[in-house]
Amino acid sequence: MEKLYNVGAYVRSSLEAASYDSETVENQCQMLSKFIDMMPQWVEFKIYIDDGYSGVSFQRPAFQEMIEDARQCKINLVLVKDLSRFGRNYLEAGHYLEELLPSLGCRFVAFQDGIDTEDGENDVMPFLNAMNDYYAKNLSDRLRSVFRAKAKDGQKITSHANYGFRRCDKDKSRLVIDEYSASVVRRIYEMRKDGMGYGTIAKTLTNENILPPELYYLKISGASTTRKIKSKSWMMSSINRMLRNEVYIGNAIQLTRTITSYRDKRQRHTSEEEQIRVNGAFPAIIDKDLWDAVQLVNKQASLKNPKRQPPKKRLFSDMLFCLDCGAKMHTGNSTLKNGNDCIYYYCSRHQLTVGTECSRHAISQSTLSKLVFGEIQRFADEIALDEQAVIEVLAKRLIGERKASATQRKKEVIKLKQHIHKLESEISKLYEGRIEGKVSNDIFTTQMQNYDAERIATESQLAKLEATECEATEKLEGLHKWIHLIKETVKVTEPNRDLLLNLIEKIEIGEKTTVNGLKMQDVVIHYRFVGVIVAGINECA
Repeated sequence: MEKLYNVGAYVRSSLEAASYDSETVENQCQMLSKFIDMMPQWVEFKIYIDDGYSGVSFQRPAFQEMIEDARQCKINLVLVKDLSRFGRNYLEAGHYLEELLPSLGCRFVAFQDGIDTEDGENDVMPFLNAMNDYYAKNLSDRLRSVFRAKAKDGQKITSHANYGFRRCDKDKSRLVIDEYSASVVRRIYEMRKDGMGYGTIAKTLTNENILPPELYYLKISGASTTRKIKSKSWMMSSINRMLRNEVYIGNAIQLTRTITSYRDKRQRHTSEEEQIRVNGAFPAIIDKDLWDAVQLVNKQASLKNPKRQPPKKRLFSDMLFCLDCGAKMHTGNSTLKNGNDCIYYYCSRHQLTVGTECSRHAISQSTLSKLVFGEIQRFADEIALDEQAVIEVLAKRLIGERKASATQRKKEVIKLKQHIHKLESEISKLYEGRIEGKVSNDIFTTQMQNYDAERIATESQLAKLEATECEATEKLEGLHKWIHLIKETVKVTEPNRDLLLNLIEKIEIGEKTTVNGLKMQDVVIHYRFVGVIVAGINECA
């Protein structure tokens, strides 16, 4: 019995393939469409295109969309020109081709490699995957060699020129001085030499409406960006980096970061031995005397507090975020009038922009600790009083009002499966009618398409129902975990970091406001497994 296939044709073209005509998106699309037209019972559902994406990573938008459509039974055949277009990572390609697609009942065809999973085991497929993987590694090694050679020659190998420079019109790998931004750099160094702090320098430049580096680059280049640039202020961190960058005395220090491997794109800092240093590679914006004077100021500033200890993880470290701008909250220390030390948290964007963007949103650790632990203990008391009532209220909020009972849902699943079985029987009868000559080709094709479309829609409906049930089950399991963790807090007399990390996803801190003469502050707790239970908690300051 012939099967009707909804085909998802996949096209990928990487940047380095632009010079090969057969690898272009247009040519691949034409080849795949013509191949589908030649195959009886094949219907082109969609062509998925990833233009300019490497085959090493499978986190490509069109590829992931295609896999999701296969999961939802919208397509049951994946077609590519050859295996290299599918991907060049041997391990991940094997996962998709040998495990995921077969589990979804999805056929795979790479027509130029002669691979069709309907034919059963294909001995050449693992070999071709390994060759594509080797190609990706070889290409990565060659690119690294090219970058190292350029770095040793003093060429600029990163994307943008440092603030104060621009790329030479005749040779884009060389830097020349941009007089306007270079004058700002010289001024920054002079202010630092006079003892100004990073924050004071940043605030001065912001107040004088001098564009920070990223906005200045966009202005002079005429480039556009889809990324929203949140800050129009100078950042203390930018000033800090600028005052320690040897590029301003003409030295090139490159390859300071690298990827872990051609498969793992996560970056790491390189050691000094791995970096490439070329003195005098670029024209100097400041002289060596000014550089040395500024480095001396930087060193003296770092030695002001010889007892300074490396930062420690505080009770709420990495858990707090500004309710208004979303930035992380930083930790600070102060001494109260009674002589006691006080730990507090404040908005990092407020600090980095020296108050020009977002307000402080400060809250003390002791106040927050009492508030959060009091909230947790309140839930523990409610659970001890009537656990089932708490579960019912939270379950209703997590999964909503469920229109059907468990019995009704099971009946619906059975009904859908029976309908699929009925459709398969009708399809079988239709094939028998065609073989016996009782059904014409036109009627066969029309009815087959109708049956297949109805079957796909029913299978999709069944998959969604089962997925919804699975999601609801997971949420209920998470709810019970949360209830168990809350109940364990009765053994704790005060909050500790492990307890908070197990219970809480994040906490958002609002700014203090005055209501009827009282200072109030919104604190929103996002719990693990159950989310926000109370929209906001007002704290009297």
